[in-house]
Amino acid sequence: MAGRDTFQLRFVAVAASAAVLIFLMAGQVAESRMINICSHTAYPSLCRPLVKRITDPRRATHRTIQALEVKTKVALAEAARFKNGNQAISTCFGTFSDAIFNLASAKKSIRKRDVMEINTYLTAAVSDYGACVDGFIETGQVNAVQNVAVDLRKISSNCLTLSTLIS
Repeated sequence: MAGRDTFQLRFVAVAASAAVLIFLMAGQVAESRMINICSHTAYPSLCRPLVKRITDPRRATHRTIQALEVKTKVALAEAARFKNGNQAISTCFGTFSDAIFNLASAKKSIRKRDVMEINTYLTAAVSDYGACVDGFIETGQVNAVQNVAVDLRKISSNCLTLSTLIS
């Protein structure tokens, strides 16, 4: 009888160990997929915090667009404060407004599952942020609006890359 109880205890211990191992491996696979989704982007360090635990490219793109919209609205308010008398900041004010429209349109395209349209709007947003950055380069200025515009361009580039992974 004692041999049978020992066998049952060993069996339960092995089964529990296997369950824990499977659980840990599944977590590593999910973590690996999240890292892999961001590894496709040009700026993975900006991608990872925005797509925490998301492995689906469609959801990751949507989450990144949402974060980009929020950051762009903050940048738009900042540019509005300083746009008078500064051509580069005035240009950014206009391009940030365009980018907000393009991001909202890209989100609608995600709901429609129209990948080509998503990519079109995100490409336009990348161009909007790029035009803002170019305005500062041409005038030789460096300021807070330019620094934000550079980050927005990087995040929008990541967003466009994530959208290309949607199937």
